Amino acid sequence: MVKVKMEVDDEGVTQIEAEPPPQPSTEKDEYAELCLYVNAIAQPLASRKLAKKIYKLIKKASKHKDHLRQGISDVQKSIRREETGIVILAGNVSPIDVYSHIPALCEEKDLPYVFTPSREHLGLATGHRRATIILLIRENAEYSELFNEVKKLITMLPPVA
Repeated sequence: MVKVKMEVDDEGVTQIEAEPPPQPSTEKDEYAELCLYVNAIAQPLASRKLAKKIYKLIKKASKHKDHLRQGISDVQKSIRREETGIVILAGNVSPIDVYSHIPALCEEKDLPYVFTPSREHLGLATGHRRATIILLIRENAEYSELFNEVKKLITMLPPVA
C-alpha cells in the first residue's frame, strides 16, 4: 500500500509522488526512549535486536492469510482454540487492564510471549498505520527459520519474577 501525492494546477496534474509506508524504527536512542514509556507488566521486554527480528517476522507473516492474528479478541479466541505460535504484546498500552490477563493465559497454554515497547511499531510492522496491542504469529514454511530463531530467543529471555 503506497500513499500517492498529487498536485494539480491549471493545466492538470503536474506532479505525482509515491510515498512508501513508514517502517518501525529500532534505532538505539529512539528504542531507549520508547522503553521509558512501557507499563509495569511489560516483562519480558524484547531487546533492540530481538525487536528488529520480531518486526521482520511480523512483516513476513502479514503477507500470509491466517498466519497473523491481530487484536485482543482474535488472539484470545485463537489461544483458547489451542492454536500455537508466538504472542507479541505492546508495552505502552494504557489502561493495562485491557490485556493484563494475556501473559497468564500464554503461560497456561505454554505459548512463548514477549513485549515490545511500542504499539505503533507493531501496527507499522503489519503494514497498517493503525496501532496494534497484541499479535499471534503462527508458523509457516516460508519464514520457519526466522520463526524458530525468534521463538528460541524469546524462550531464552529471563523469566518474570
